[in-house]
Amino acid sequence: MSISRIILTTGGTGGHIFPAVAVAEEIRRRNPSAMILFIGSRDGSEADIAANAGYDFAGLPVRGIMGKGLRGLCNLPRMLRSVTTSLFILGKVQPEVVIGFGGYAAFAATLAACLKGVPAAIHEQNSLPGMTNRTLGRFVDRVFLSMPDSRQCFPSKKTVSTGNPVRRTVVDLHESFEARLSVRRQAGKEAPRRLLIMGGSLGATALNNAAMTLIGDLANNNVEVWHQTGKSDYETVRKAYRDAGVSNARVDSFIADMHCAYEWADLALCRAGASSIAELTSVGLPAVLVPFPRAAQDHQRHNARYMEMGNAAVIMDQTSFAQGREQVLLSTVMEILNNPDKREAMARASYGLAQPYAAAAIVDNLETMTGRS
Repeated sequence: MSISRIILTTGGTGGHIFPAVAVAEEIRRRNPSAMILFIGSRDGSEADIAANAGYDFAGLPVRGIMGKGLRGLCNLPRMLRSVTTSLFILGKVQPEVVIGFGGYAAFAATLAACLKGVPAAIHEQNSLPGMTNRTLGRFVDRVFLSMPDSRQCFPSKKTVSTGNPVRRTVVDLHESFEARLSVRRQAGKEAPRRLLIMGGSLGATALNNAAMTLIGDLANNNVEVWHQTGKSDYETVRKAYRDAGVSNARVDSFIADMHCAYEWADLALCRAGASSIAELTSVGLPAVLVPFPRAAQDHQRHNARYMEMGNAAVIMDQTSFAQGREQVLLSTVMEILNNPDKREAMARASYGLAQPYAAAAIVDNLETMTGRS
């Protein structure tokens, strides 16, 4: 029998939340009656994502501390209240295990589990861990890694290399990789090239701005676009496509069914968040990666190098196509889209980097921790 009572805790962006959802899916697949509770920030997007996936959610008043200056210090009482609230929730729910996926809400709930003596684990998505997970690594029972801990940030006896969990719909695309490649080949060179532009769950204004200047060029080169903008830029970007007379572009503020977008696309232009890297490699989709330059410890650039070194992606610094130099970006994208052989080679290289069964590996380990394997 698999786990019957578990708390998954996460905060911040989809990069933290979606791996947790993938693990929850695997637990529910093994034990449909399992009690699964998500804990996250009551101010973030966790509640909506958990609810849409069919899971119960408890919100904490936590907000960021590190790198926030005086405002961060003012948020310390919120963290203390969040730990206290988490202790209360743990006492009520009595979980067999708690697993955190990064973010301040995850820090509070996972620390509470350690204080209460509940078996606890964390999952680190990035090549360079943030402060919350580095701190928790000292106290939890197990640390699951997406990428090698090359800087030895965690005690080696606790670490398990699993990869980054992806949802079952993405795993299905991994398993249909050869069939999808065959369909692409049969479509031939005259088929429209399809570009997926995405900036993560919150969007990326720099990518949105660059893409808006290239709308006409992409259309003239027979490139169809599916553009995920984030909420803040959605109306502006949608209006830009409409004003340019491009009717076959799809513009969404958020893409709930990412597997549909991945199956549709020939190439992704996107940030280099850990979940994006995991999903791109799982489905075997080549990419032009533009790391977010202000990511903590520049971890997105380290993530991107994982694909670049595997010949699965091209890295572009967003300053290279800023301030009227967007044609540099266009030429990079078109060089890949116009070369089917290169696209397929990059797709195969991407597929070869995948660890699509990370969720199953994590649940196997959680079962061991609870004595259920």
